[in-house]
Amino acid sequence: RTRRHRDRGWCAGAPVTSLPRTALATRLETLRPDFAREAQKVVDGLEQDEDGEDEELGQGGICDRVANAMAGLAARAISRVKVTDGGHEGDDHAFIVVYNAKEAYAVDIAPEVYETGGGYRWRKRKDASIAASDVAIWAVPREHVTDD
Repeated sequence: RTRRHRDRGWCAGAPVTSLPRTALATRLETLRPDFAREAQKVVDGLEQDEDGEDEELGQGGICDRVANAMAGLAARAISRVKVTDGGHEGDDHAFIVVYNAKEAYAVDIAPEVYETGGGYRWRKRKDASIAASDVAIWAVPREHVTDD
């Protein structure tokens, strides 16, 4: 999957478009600041030494932790939804998909916002700051999301 930054019109390989005015889409939109705040807590908690090593993660990135924090928030804040991992096997970035019986939306924060690097060698950006505008939300075809 090709990753392009949102300012080029794409995020995580999906076009950034305006969301439909459904209850789920509207609720996700209102949670943008909260998603950013949860992600910021994760980023602030990352402690790397001068070589970019974290005691638990080594030099790996924290997008899994960011995605988990956003998933927890979505599950707590929105009734009657499920949350699953976005992407596919072999991806080196994690994001979430929030869905109900009728619709699905991906929620992501591009890793370039809070870290630099690639693959399994990431370094926290100095003074990384995540804003609500950094939270990308886009519709996913509901038929592409399988229930576990």
